[in-house]
Amino acid sequence: MSIIAQCGYGRSTKIQDGLAQGTIEGVILSPRDEKKDKLEGFAAELASDYPDAVVLFDPQFYASTIIGANDARLQEYDYYSSNLNRLNFPSNRLRKYVEDCLNYQHDDLGAQISYILSPTVLFDDFRDNWSQISLDLAIASADYHANLDDPKALLISLVFSEGALNSFDALEEYLDALTELEVAGFYVIVRRNSQSLSHSLESQAMAHLMYMTHVLSNINEYELIFGYTDWYSFLLHSAGAGHTASGWYQSLRQLSLGRFLPSTGGRRPRKRYSSLPMLSCPLIYPELEDIFQVGSLPQVLTGSQYDRILAGGPAAGESAWNDEDSCLHHWTSLSKLAAIIDGQATSVNKLNQAENLIRNAAGLYRNLEQYGVSFEASTGPSHLVEWQNGLREFRSLAGV
Repeated sequence: MSIIAQCGYGRSTKIQDGLAQGTIEGVILSPRDEKKDKLEGFAAELASDYPDAVVLFDPQFYASTIIGANDARLQEYDYYSSNLNRLNFPSNRLRKYVEDCLNYQHDDLGAQISYILSPTVLFDDFRDNWSQISLDLAIASADYHANLDDPKALLISLVFSEGALNSFDALEEYLDALTELEVAGFYVIVRRNSQSLSHSLESQAMAHLMYMTHVLSNINEYELIFGYTDWYSFLLHSAGAGHTASGWYQSLRQLSLGRFLPSTGGRRPRKRYSSLPMLSCPLIYPELEDIFQVGSLPQVLTGSQYDRILAGGPAAGESAWNDEDSCLHHWTSLSKLAAIIDGQATSVNKLNQAENLIRNAAGLYRNLEQYGVSFEASTGPSHLVEWQNGLREFRSLAGV
């Protein structure tokens, strides 16, 4: 299991630096944010300089059904069609979408990627019409891929709203259909309802997402990669996920429709520090500074090479805490977290370790609050309660 980069606008050298440092093990390329020739050149560079990296190309075909989508560079890719609706998906057109998407990855990217990803559409319920179209695209992709000449392994893309996870019966029905597919695995994205970054899903949704992970990976032995994740990625790893992806902007750490809608602007977000012990990102000022003032900074530090920037006091080091350092430090935190889970020998031990991490973080929050440190709602610790409840519900469902 490992952390990989969710690529987007403004990548600069973050991905190369992360790969060189070992804080990430790969990247998911974003055609929306790259000119076609530039993306292909970057893929070739990665294949040459980092041959062991996990490199995926997310077709982002799901943006085609978002009304008024700001699909940016996607229009440069021949497989992409904008403003699609259910009338655009007769069987002959659906097959053409699949063929164009898979051919581009097979013929133009070829050996530079680790897997081929199928096109898919966004759906809100495992029993709605779009979910059936998503399944039709998956079946057509598996059929077409089987006839390609020596292709990379196929991952079926799934993009669904978090509300779809509310119905356990519908999820089980969909899993029954998915596990009939003869493919290498799945690339899964959960579209969040809120455009503001949230550390956790509601506990029931979290339990059902972990159950989905467990069924596909542990029981059916598919490769499973999650896109657009953040702190809760360690729970997915504990349930069997192989890789999870996170980026540098909020829109690259959770997927909302806002990523594909015209920008409305906004102020620059305040600087935060990724604390592995807290399983959260406190504000450098005032939250992390307050922790420093009560003498508890060592208890919340992740232990990355970037901690030195804040060692003399978070307020004093805030100006030097730039976006690239923040991103690489965040990847380090998530990678260390995944390694803690991966270090456990059995599935039960992984889940026990996840519970211990949540319990320890909750205790740390209580101690800090007793010292008079207060936190904004977006920092925590309410997400820990959702995670703990979700984890326990999952264990009951899965019997582990």
